[in-house]
Amino acid sequence: MLKNGSFTEGWTDLPPAPGYLINQQPNGWMMTWVEQDSPLYGSGDLSKGVPECVHKLASQLPPNEQLGAPDALILAGDVTYKIFHANAPFGAELKQRVTGLAPGTAGKFIAPVLAVLHGDNDMYGCESGAWVDTTGSSNPDDWEGQWANAAQMGNRKWYHHEVNFTVPPSGEVTVYIRVKSKWPAPKDFFIDGVKLEAQAGGPESYTPPAGSHPTTPVPTPPGDANTITVVAPRGLNVIMDISDTPNTIIVKLPAGMRLNVQDAE
Repeated sequence: MLKNGSFTEGWTDLPPAPGYLINQQPNGWMMTWVEQDSPLYGSGDLSKGVPECVHKLASQLPPNEQLGAPDALILAGDVTYKIFHANAPFGAELKQRVTGLAPGTAGKFIAPVLAVLHGDNDMYGCESGAWVDTTGSSNPDDWEGQWANAAQMGNRKWYHHEVNFTVPPSGEVTVYIRVKSKWPAPKDFFIDGVKLEAQAGGPESYTPPAGSHPTTPVPTPPGDANTITVVAPRGLNVIMDISDTPNTIIVKLPAGMRLNVQDAE
């Protein structure tokens, strides 16, 4: 069902944004931001900057912001996802298509978001929201869900967006998380512990949303004994880790896939 709700399963670096900013798209999700001078998700306010969208590891946080601590920025695992800008209005979105749900059954999408307001007292200075699209519509008015303003979210508090829905006959839904800030002032959003509570209804598949940027292995010239070239089907992410066993390659495949190993020439 939902993939990588704890943001612990790696990411893909997106092409450089203006200012050579490298944003990180969590594996399983499609991440986009509102282009500069475009409306912030239907409002009259305009985006004036590209937010930084990155994974923050537990090792990068002080003890009081670790999992289980009083000011925790992590709700699950050892990673949290951060979207922020220091001095410009911005908006950003995470979305994911979820398949394999039982048609006609009830489901709930839970998306915790923590906002750091930096002293802004405008209750509409920043907002976050969560939605579930059960119709395949590109119009947010057709989705289940809503925004929460700064007064509802509070400062440095986890606000748990909860969206109830009924699984459509296709057994597929698309979930959305959006954040926006309308003033040229600092705002931070943290997202973690995202869940989809629903009944499975059959074989599950994952198709990356259109426009996603899967990691693409780059062929390397032959003759380098310390280089391994991986050729993966389009749409699959490739995550590298270091094996502790000498001369051993460990490969983990999605269910239903087979491994074909060929000797190097």
